[in-house]
Amino acid sequence: MSAIFETFSFALAVTAPIFLTLLVGYGLARVKLLSESFVDDASKLVFLVTLPALLFFNIFGSDAHLGDEWPLLLAGLIGTMLTVPLAWVVARPLAYGDRSAFIQGAFRGNLGIIGLAWAANAYGPAGLAQAALLMAVITIFYNIAAVALFAVYSQKARFSWSKLLKDIARNPLIVAIVTALLAKAVGLKLPHMVVQTGEYLASVTLPLALLCIGATLDLSMLRRSSFGAFAASAFKLLIVPLVLLGIGLMFRLDTQSMAILFLLAATPTASASFIMARALGGNSQLAANIIAISTLFSIVTASLGLALLKVNLP
Repeated sequence: MSAIFETFSFALAVTAPIFLTLLVGYGLARVKLLSESFVDDASKLVFLVTLPALLFFNIFGSDAHLGDEWPLLLAGLIGTMLTVPLAWVVARPLAYGDRSAFIQGAFRGNLGIIGLAWAANAYGPAGLAQAALLMAVITIFYNIAAVALFAVYSQKARFSWSKLLKDIARNPLIVAIVTALLAKAVGLKLPHMVVQTGEYLASVTLPLALLCIGATLDLSMLRRSSFGAFAASAFKLLIVPLVLLGIGLMFRLDTQSMAILFLLAATPTASASFIMARALGGNSQLAANIIAISTLFSIVTASLGLALLKVNLP
């Protein structure tokens, strides 16, 4: 009994603080202590400055090497690639205008904030570095999948491969990860004052980003949610983790790598899916509902999944 209690305590210690911080952000926004303009500015600061700093200095200062992590990265990439056609098949019965929102919501997870936060809570800087490398690989695929969705469903614009390559090359998160790997490879030595400044910036990333995500949640949408929103959320929180864990078992990943793979797979739907749904001319209300539902229920599915994983893996 005590072992079971310790297992669930570990799982809740990973997921609950993140969820509670989201709720704090939600509450602060409701009482007008977090304004919409502040959230917009803070979100830009996180994406352009503090999150790249977090990724760079954690990878640069860790023992993680790209060559050592290829089984995890390959398992994550293959598993994610499999979820997109699965989501497309599941979305076929929906109205044409709802499909792009469903597909995006069903496979695109919030890796950069919630995924990294879960990994850091579970395994510290080493887990964060692993998760950052995996996030980079999956994020590149997310962008490719977004282009494919544009080609099929867009009613407003067309994306080109050249634009895709430019978007990837200019993505601050991917740039930070690649730069950190190159810096490690050449044995770059940074002055202590630079490292400490970077760590100061990095330290504000996750709490600030989580508060912003919480502030943008609209839980009233739950009352207006359709079957499609619940189905997409179930796909994201249940099917995606199972697919990626299956691939992870095929690659015989170690316990920590399996947990990192699961935590990133179990993240709720990313807010980028709402932006993409609007750009595709799809059902942005459905996209917003999926984000709200998956965020709310991810605390349950991720906690239970991580506990079961800890029990069943050596």
